[in-house]
Amino acid sequence: MSDILNANRNSAGGDDFEYQLATAGSGDLYPVPSGNALVEVERIAGALLDLRRGRGGQVITFASSVHGEGSSFISYNVARHISYMIGQKVAWIDANFRSPQHGLIDDGVNFRELLVAPDTFNDISTGGDLTLIPHGNRHVRTTDLLENDSYPELLARFQDKFAITILDAPPVSESIDVGRLAFPTMGLVLVVEARRLKHQVIKYGIEKLNSQGVNVIGTVINKMIYDVPAAIYNRL
Repeated sequence: MSDILNANRNSAGGDDFEYQLATAGSGDLYPVPSGNALVEVERIAGALLDLRRGRGGQVITFASSVHGEGSSFISYNVARHISYMIGQKVAWIDANFRSPQHGLIDDGVNFRELLVAPDTFNDISTGGDLTLIPHGNRHVRTTDLLENDSYPELLARFQDKFAITILDAPPVSESIDVGRLAFPTMGLVLVVEARRLKHQVIKYGIEKLNSQGVNVIGTVINKMIYDVPAAIYNRL
């Protein structure tokens, strides 16, 4: 666990912190994970905060190899965890062109509109520490918009306003735009469901991203199955 997370945990008061985190945002897009899943979310949050230390606002992309591996669940909970831990502005963006979230309220400021009209960024409401940006349904030519100069400029606006911005991207195998989404960001975290895909498929996706100049920060194993007690894994 990172020094940042340890410090925040101690300042929050140990068990009180655990209770507050477990009950935070209970009506949000996804429930707070429990048990080993919560420990993994905390580890990911700590690693990303350590990478950010001293670098100002950062944008980080999350994606999976194929649909259904839990990228949205993991990335959303990491964003929520970070926002609670550091008490600073954090944004979570539904950038999944293939399977957008339908549970988010679209108040007019959404990812597709931001790509077309970056000035609508000024209309984003940040009432709490965690800001959710829905995907939107406007028909846009995503490849063209991600390749022009306005996209990096949009990300720079998020860096200025938010300590951490997390992009929830489409699966690597299902969209040619994942590399374009992730390239201007600090890097991409690949979410992999345990024992679902052969390692060759995962390796191919990573090589594809690297060929597009994407910094693959690392992989996250979701739905880990323990053949031996988890306590032994934690000591490895």
